[in-house]
Amino acid sequence: MKNIIYLAFRNLTRQKRRNAMLAIAIAFGFFIVTAIDALASGAVDCLEDQIMQLNGGNVFVEGVEHEIESDGTINKKMFSVIRNPDFIENIFKKINCDYEFYSQRTATEGSIIFNNKKIAANVYGCDFSKEDHLLSSFVISEGSLDNLSNKNPMIITEKNAESLNVKIGDTVIYSTTTVTGQKNVDEFTVSIIIKESSLMGSLMIYASKDTINDLVEMPKDGFNLFSINLKDKSKQNIVAAQIEQKIRESGETVTSRTEAYQKSSSNPAGQLRKQINNLLVPGTIYISFSLNDAVPQMQQVVTIVHTITTCILLVILLIVMVGISNTYRMILYERIREIGTMRAVGMTGKDSGKMFTVEALILSLIGACAGLILAIIVVLIVSAIPIENEMVSFFLRKQHLTYIFSIGSILVKYIIMILLTILAVRGTAKSAARLSPAEALRSTK
Repeated sequence: MKNIIYLAFRNLTRQKRRNAMLAIAIAFGFFIVTAIDALASGAVDCLEDQIMQLNGGNVFVEGVEHEIESDGTINKKMFSVIRNPDFIENIFKKINCDYEFYSQRTATEGSIIFNNKKIAANVYGCDFSKEDHLLSSFVISEGSLDNLSNKNPMIITEKNAESLNVKIGDTVIYSTTTVTGQKNVDEFTVSIIIKESSLMGSLMIYASKDTINDLVEMPKDGFNLFSINLKDKSKQNIVAAQIEQKIRESGETVTSRTEAYQKSSSNPAGQLRKQINNLLVPGTIYISFSLNDAVPQMQQVVTIVHTITTCILLVILLIVMVGISNTYRMILYERIREIGTMRAVGMTGKDSGKMFTVEALILSLIGACAGLILAIIVVLIVSAIPIENEMVSFFLRKQHLTYIFSIGSILVKYIIMILLTILAVRGTAKSAARLSPAEALRSTK
């Protein structure tokens, strides 16, 4: 086999221009699909990270209660609340998973009002003393973290500050509903104005959890969203299922992710909400779900991206392989007497066929490596260019494209290329293997 590989390398150096053109064609195809795949995967990952940052993690636990009438009957009207903060935290710690941080937030919807100007707002009540990861993620435009000691501090984005025409120190009114559905208002001090890195950034408005809890009449230590940010995002479904099982084992009421996926794999989160409507029981009903459950389309997008790039690679390689097939038929025509000589001195027909296959595989390997290196260089250059376009800001990280080179995806594409290369030279290899030494030596070609 060593001799075959040596001969294959030697043959590749004999027609340098022709082989270089084939290698460039392979490299171009591999470069295009690898770069597209890396940038598209990075864009989806950025979108997922922005949703994660907004909600504080990629695995969530919510608590919901049904309203109880004065006569003790339970109706379908619901409100979101987790009254026992230690229960979910203890359940989570029993899982013993690898996480970066977790948080307990009170998520609310309402309106912020200032000098007759009004904007719709989602305000998250946070315990700033326990959310260092959140504070460190802010790019502060005005104000400072010291301002969080103000009475009822609020953190808003530049876009919201511009819409309301507010400055640091201004007092705004936040109007929302209590957990039982009553309207309520309170005053907040604009303490920090942060830059938003995307269109989704305008949704990031934060206030003290204690103040928000008082406003919505939540129990003092209560909240309605427990968020966990796992180090390995691929395990979020597993952890969500484990938390659900632990809650069930504790005797508390919890929804079923398995049932939700059986009814609708495209909208499991919606099915979980429907389960709550049918669970007319007293006390808290817990929902454990992952970011994949809430936005399953993201995983579908990743799958579609890989499928599309693989199809593009197939089309490009099929065109290239036609060229390789024709080229190696011509090479066989040129080397008939050479093959006859090697067969006469002891090379078997099988080895002479292998020589053509190995030669094409080496050419493909060189082309693929060159294409991969080029893709890495181009992607690094593209990702270093700042992009200030709100239309694509969902897919940017700090105004830059990001990328993910998937080793598995690259290997799959390379295996496909190897198989197509073998098919492209199979006819030539068979012809070389069947060629008799005497006939080859008598050839005048």
